[in-house]
Amino acid sequence: MMRSLFWTFAGTFLLVLLTSLLAQALVIVMVVQPITDRRAARLAEEAAREVAAEIATLGPEADEGDVRRTLREGRDLRGVASLAYRDRDGRIYTPHRLPDFLEHRYQQLLETGEDPGPTMSEASLPPPRDPRRDRPGRPGRGGGPEGGPGPVPGHGRAFGEAADRYSMKMLARWPVESASGILGDVFAIAPRSELPLWPPRVPRPLLLFLPVAVVLSGIGAFVLFRLLVRRIRSLESLATRVTEGDLTARVVDRGGDEIGRLASRLNRMTESLAEARDRLEANDRARRRLFADITHELATPMTSIKGYAETLTDAEIHVDGNEQREFLRRILDETNRLAALVKDLFELTRLEAGAIPLERERLDLAALMANTVVRYEPRFRAAGLELTLTGDADGGWIDADGRRIEQVADNLLGNALRYVPAGHRITVSMRRAAPGGLRHVFTVEDDGDGIAPEHLAHVFDRFYRVDPARTSEGTGLGLAIAREIVERHGGAIRAENRPDGGARFTVELPAA
Repeated sequence: MMRSLFWTFAGTFLLVLLTSLLAQALVIVMVVQPITDRRAARLAEEAAREVAAEIATLGPEADEGDVRRTLREGRDLRGVASLAYRDRDGRIYTPHRLPDFLEHRYQQLLETGEDPGPTMSEASLPPPRDPRRDRPGRPGRGGGPEGGPGPVPGHGRAFGEAADRYSMKMLARWPVESASGILGDVFAIAPRSELPLWPPRVPRPLLLFLPVAVVLSGIGAFVLFRLLVRRIRSLESLATRVTEGDLTARVVDRGGDEIGRLASRLNRMTESLAEARDRLEANDRARRRLFADITHELATPMTSIKGYAETLTDAEIHVDGNEQREFLRRILDETNRLAALVKDLFELTRLEAGAIPLERERLDLAALMANTVVRYEPRFRAAGLELTLTGDADGGWIDADGRRIEQVADNLLGNALRYVPAGHRITVSMRRAAPGGLRHVFTVEDDGDGIAPEHLAHVFDRFYRVDPARTSEGTGLGLAIAREIVERHGGAIRAENRPDGGARFTVELPAA
């Protein structure tokens, strides 16, 4: 079974949620609770001083309303806790009047420190109303009719409603002292289960916010997960197709985020792999063709040598002295041709591999071409061809290996000597680069029949011959060697047909 990121996302979401709840609980227990306890103790201390001051100021005239007012005025920790005062006679004073069952519970809590908790009958009974609140009368010191406690503040009402439903606990206790001794105690009381989690003053419907938030977060996470998985699966599909050899596969993802950039890079990688495969296939085809060409080129002279040798060694065949000398001469020619072929092939391989270092020097290309023409002129004249030199006579300075550049000229002139029919003209021209120019150019052209268009693109290939029937002349590697030498010097060589007939070979070399 394949694993899915869905469970990773879902597990991570639940883990984060549980961790957040646990962290919230720890913060409440370790931070909020101690802070609340310290505030409750400080509140009880301040209230005890004010109650003592109130009693000391009013003396015997201090009544229940005065004490309630002192406890009620902003002394309830934002509705989380409330104050109560118990005098020496055991009477309990709270910011608002309590029902009988709550007063009984307060009495037990302040005496024993334990709250018996609400009963079903108590929780179902509404707090009794004070009849003095509905009866008109003279406002008293407590702010209500006839000195009653007055309306219950909002925080006190919330606390009282919470106390109706939950058990209570004592947060702090502080004695009320006067010159005559201890008058009683002030207590800070809070609902036991309400303090850490939910303040009584907050409406209970808001408790639905947490599950709704969890559900909405889960839906959002699921939608986001589906979008991400769809994009990731497209990348997976691309990788699968590439693994199976389909390098035409592409991912259509126009997003500018990390996944979109990854898809773009994978597309470029696939394109690069396709290009590399094409190059490898082309190299493999070239290697196979080269192997076939080498086999063919080597087989021809070896077959001739074998035939002549078998004739000379066969006792049943009578061969006179002149025939023997002719056979031996032909064997020597084929051997020389075979040696030249091996030499050229070895040289071309080393040139392509960069194994032949170039011994560069500053030389005059025009002078080198002039010397080459002088050397070849007798051979062209003997073959019934005219060889001429035109263009600049000197000043074409280059940084090059003179022996290799001369080899390029030899190959071009030797190629013309073999393939241009007698009675035609071969012209070597030299053109220097203009002042500040980058290249010097020389050309070898003839006025013969030219090169057929289907052969023109292949004249620099190994073992390629325009006339396959003429297999006895040359090795078929001369132009390939010339191209490698020129390109290693940073130049270029090309072949074309002249507009008025004949072939032209152009060589460009960087100027010094």
